[in-house]
Amino acid sequence: MNRGIRLGSVGGVEIVADLSVLVISAILMWVVYVDIGVSYPDTDPVVGTIIATLAGVAFTASVFAHEGSHAAVATQRGLAVRRIRLLGFGGYTEMEGDAGRPADEFAVAVAGPMVSFALSGLLWLLSLVMVAAPAAQSSIQFLAFANLFIGVFNLLPGFPLDGGHALRAAIWRLTGDKVRATEAVVRAGRIIGWAVVAVGTLYAFASFQPMTLLLIILGWYLLRSAEGAGRRERLLAKVGGLVAGDVMRSTPDPVPGDMLVDRVIELFQIGDRLRSLPVEVDGRIRGVLGQPEIDKLSPVRRVMSHASQAMTRIGPRDVIDIDTPLDSMMNRPPGKTGRLVVVEDGRAVGMIEGADLGSAVAE
Repeated sequence: MNRGIRLGSVGGVEIVADLSVLVISAILMWVVYVDIGVSYPDTDPVVGTIIATLAGVAFTASVFAHEGSHAAVATQRGLAVRRIRLLGFGGYTEMEGDAGRPADEFAVAVAGPMVSFALSGLLWLLSLVMVAAPAAQSSIQFLAFANLFIGVFNLLPGFPLDGGHALRAAIWRLTGDKVRATEAVVRAGRIIGWAVVAVGTLYAFASFQPMTLLLIILGWYLLRSAEGAGRRERLLAKVGGLVAGDVMRSTPDPVPGDMLVDRVIELFQIGDRLRSLPVEVDGRIRGVLGQPEIDKLSPVRRVMSHASQAMTRIGPRDVIDIDTPLDSMMNRPPGKTGRLVVVEDGRAVGMIEGADLGSAVAE
């Protein structure tokens, strides 16, 4: 996954810009600069460059204001925000866990579009007093339209857009069933995506213009995002209320780091596979040893290697407390091993692998 460009942090919340927001900003700067040259040819090129640059910066700031409002409302409602990621026409706010109440999800979802609409109105009012500087006035009006578009686009009722979360919150509130509400929004996202693609295609056949291509691209984006984000949201909805201890596989005492791998297989292998186990070195859990590590060793090396040599070392992201909510766990960035060591009072008590989580969700 593209890690993006880190812009800094505000109040402990990391701000990351995807390449798309910078590309869109650059395109907007070029469009504004060209428009000024064509519509107002008497404008000094240096002044035109400054106006275009400010427009690009203002657009990025508008996207940040949209996403920052999500983070601000989430924090105000007691939700821990970890990162804000800026995309071309919005972004998303990564939180530790998921909204526990429909009212919280709705408030967080609508905050972004409301801020975009407010910015659109303020920018339009500002443009009205810029009559003496027509090039700047035109650029500000363009930014007003851009914010209006961001607000309207993000209100479309499909994941991962704000409208999808707002619609789910409403259905969740009416039915009391978050999983059912999630399924309804995923279906709505697909329908809207196909509808937008169909409208764009019909317009393309009738009278092709660049806007028709944009409609088709947006519709395809909604279709893809409804599927991808829908899978994640279904999973989050199903694990609500569960903690790591509910899905972990209990493990015996950690494997000593000086135990030979061949001996580990002899003691702990079930069937033809060794399920992952924590490995202890110098009194601390330092890594995990399982079938992925065994497969890398030849039969000869299994007899000669110690567990500490064959294990995959773990980092902070590979360890989780037994009481950690699963929805919070799933919003964490993955660790190096792809597995989690579950601890209780500093002692390793279990492991969580993909199969364990899949079994819990399927129940």
